[in-house]
Amino acid sequence: MFHSILVPLDGTRFAESVLPAALRLARGARARLHLMLAHQPLAALVGSGEMVAADPSQDMAVREEQQKYLSETVERLGQVGEGPITSSQRDGAAGDSICEEAVLAGADLIVMATHGRSTLGRLWLGSVSNHVVRHAGVPVLLVHPNRAERVLERRTGAGILVALDLSPFSEAILEPVTQLASVLQAHITLLHVVEPNYYSVGPAIPYPLTQDATITEVRRADAQRRLDEIAERLRARGFSTSSKVMIGPSAAGAVLETLELSKYDAVAMTTHGAGGMRRLFLGSVADKVIRSAGKPVLILRPGPAPEE
Repeated sequence: MFHSILVPLDGTRFAESVLPAALRLARGARARLHLMLAHQPLAALVGSGEMVAADPSQDMAVREEQQKYLSETVERLGQVGEGPITSSQRDGAAGDSICEEAVLAGADLIVMATHGRSTLGRLWLGSVSNHVVRHAGVPVLLVHPNRAERVLERRTGAGILVALDLSPFSEAILEPVTQLASVLQAHITLLHVVEPNYYSVGPAIPYPLTQDATITEVRRADAQRRLDEIAERLRARGFSTSSKVMIGPSAAGAVLETLELSKYDAVAMTTHGAGGMRRLFLGSVADKVIRSAGKPVLILRPGPAPEE
């Protein structure tokens, strides 16, 4: 079970939209809930506008207003999970501040909106959520603010779709998935997509080539066998689990189609991996799943984040 859940806020309804889901998870897991807000110092134009300098008085007023907002939010929510809700305010860029707070709070899950706006009116929770996923080192549950109502409620027939490429990297998501499944009492469906094409080495042929049907079938059968082995390990731990292999031209498209056509409550995956679904975990397609999914996305970057 999750022990400590961190929820980044920015003072807007966009960011607050994830609070009901976070509260349900905290209650179900009997976890501590910690709210935080990243304070970014204000800058003011001086003179003709050729210089920019910090305005201490305005910055202090904003800081006090943010602290008041956090205190009022904690009071409004009351007590859930294990102990009282706590909060903190950190100085610095939002992405880095959230990652640092996750370490200090001992968070094993971050729940945040995919989009939001800062107190200065700038869009932040698109780039910020991307930064957090890449650098936090703990699972991040992303919820679209316009689709947050009544998500992750316990219900009969709850399910979690888990996209795997059958590499150790992709299997890193299984542990947080089992924790989420325990809270929701959800069935776990393991999904692998075999793409029946390949790319030529070198620039001569820049488009994908169709793979021989016999090779595709061998890959499908091997993937089904390996998924079944993973499913059996999860069933041995008491989790209701099934496996599914699909053949399709787009891994992300297959994941999204399966997610929308079935009554899953969330989709889970790592940010990168290897093998037949390599592109699912390499940015553009993973980003498409996050942006297009109508359900919460549980995502984890396994291993240390790269230097950038």
